[in-house]
Amino acid sequence: MVGFVMPFTGGGTVVHLRTLRPEYTRDAFARYKITYMAVVPLILKNLERGLRERFAALPPMKRRILNALVRVNRVATRRRPRPWLSRVLLKSVHRAFGGELRALLVGGAFTEPKTLEFFHDIGIQILNGYGCTEACTAITVNDMKPFRPDTLGKPVAGMQVRIMNPAADGVGEVAVRSKTVMSHYLDDPELTAETIVDGWLLTGDLGKMDTSGHLLLLGRKKNMIVTAEGKNIYPEDVENVFESLPVKEFCVFAANYLWPQRTLAGEQLVLVVHPDADQNINGAIGREVERRNTGLLPYKRVSGYVLWSQDFPRTASLKIKRNILAEQIGRQLDRSAVQPL
Repeated sequence: MVGFVMPFTGGGTVVHLRTLRPEYTRDAFARYKITYMAVVPLILKNLERGLRERFAALPPMKRRILNALVRVNRVATRRRPRPWLSRVLLKSVHRAFGGELRALLVGGAFTEPKTLEFFHDIGIQILNGYGCTEACTAITVNDMKPFRPDTLGKPVAGMQVRIMNPAADGVGEVAVRSKTVMSHYLDDPELTAETIVDGWLLTGDLGKMDTSGHLLLLGRKKNMIVTAEGKNIYPEDVENVFESLPVKEFCVFAANYLWPQRTLAGEQLVLVVHPDADQNINGAIGREVERRNTGLLPYKRVSGYVLWSQDFPRTASLKIKRNILAEQIGRQLDRSAVQPL
């Protein structure tokens, strides 16, 4: 929708990149004067990492001046974006993005709120939204009025959103209804009957609506872990605490989902960590994991971590294929690989 239909209907020019490596992406902004770009969270994270490295490399005085300007911009744009002001205050930053960038549109997977805040603070709007293939279009989009990094925004025009069978805390399965929702899965009436009930598409995502009509997601229904006490744990929620961990990638599992009986019920959580190829571990990861672990409620804390040397399998939208990763880990490692905290 964003990459093809919108530019076509609006008379825009689309620039296709041969690679998504951060240095080439940054070059494209300046070379082609990009105004909008649709990205997945992993690309957004790579852009953030590159900018943070450049900021950290500035001389101390320039870094202090930059931080002061970022604080001013943050306060001035909290209620609504002011692109002209941001481009004046942080001219060099916006020049690096070609000087014409109006917004980045992100979707396809969960985006860490701190990443959204980072870009908002330097005056680059991030319109984060939520959708699924079966709905054909975006379901919700943040309207930036005001800036809300903690939600996925409100339903777009023509889209109805409802929470099915909500628990006491308001959390239930997200269901949507719209003229754009697919009619059925091809040659699969059973799956269609499970997914579309009384005209409502069951997304398989767990979430709730806040009092202002914004959608908050907690994770995938199939990923939810149930403790022995009956408490629900969403791996994505736990992973938020370990965001920006100095590793290439990581993922949270229930230990007994990996070994041996492959069930989601259980209390022992394990953090699977894939370090960078040239990274010297020396216990640093364990200390950092332990420090962040204390910020979680006791029943959400990970009991240990596993070092994994291979790239995580991912979908086309760069989501981790948790079931395939779990099978790989279960085949190649056993519980003795867990390094306790």
